[in-house]
Amino acid sequence: MEIIPAVDIMKGKCVRLVRGSPGNINVYFDDPVEAAKMWEEQGAKTLHVVDLDAALGSGDNLPIIERLLKEVSIDIEIGGGIRSIQKAEKLYSLGAARIVLGTLVVEKPEILLELTQRIDSAKIVVALDYSGENVATHGWKEITDLNIFSLAPKLIKLGAGWILFSAIERDGMMVGPDLKNIEKMVKTVDVPVIASGGVSNIQDIENLVKTGTEAVIVGKALYEKVFTFKEVQKAISKYKSRDLKK
Repeated sequence: MEIIPAVDIMKGKCVRLVRGSPGNINVYFDDPVEAAKMWEEQGAKTLHVVDLDAALGSGDNLPIIERLLKEVSIDIEIGGGIRSIQKAEKLYSLGAARIVLGTLVVEKPEILLELTQRIDSAKIVVALDYSGENVATHGWKEITDLNIFSLAPKLIKLGAGWILFSAIERDGMMVGPDLKNIEKMVKTVDVPVIASGGVSNIQDIENLVKTGTEAVIVGKALYEKVFTFKEVQKAISKYKSRDLKK
């Protein structure tokens, strides 16, 4: 399982929100590129970058994202407010390793058919942000009546190559991941699942390994230095070693 540090950008800074609320914000770096380079130096292979202003419909941070893609050599998956094929193509052409789509494909699933003619399916991540079992859209401001477990297989048939599974109530709360639903999603779909939300300690990471999820996005726990990137990598390595010996 891969650990993917989060780099969330709002008003040009690297921040973390609590449960997606712009009114509850912590600023960790004035320059998100500095944060990205730090995770690269610590051994991260992938970064999860979200343009929160674009997701919330209050602007965008495209110049910073362009700098990130130029100055950081590891893979970067980008999400937040990508609500047109044109924007997805632009970010991909700039060098994004994966494009993360939420509202656009939840509201217009058929757009995946067109998008996969331009971008390889393996580069397309569908973000299913949820409350209960209902999908949230528009920067988590709207809760739909769509069920996460019913929608996911349909989106995969249309071309989604990954599922990003985010529990809104746990985001930034450090209360532990939603293990039950994560494991259920892993069993529901036949593409890799990236889990997000709630990681609070090393044990949470080891529990996530057991669910079969491909990767986990970690934000606040890393920025608050609950554990270091190297410590969590070491824990995963030890867990795999114990598992192989059984």
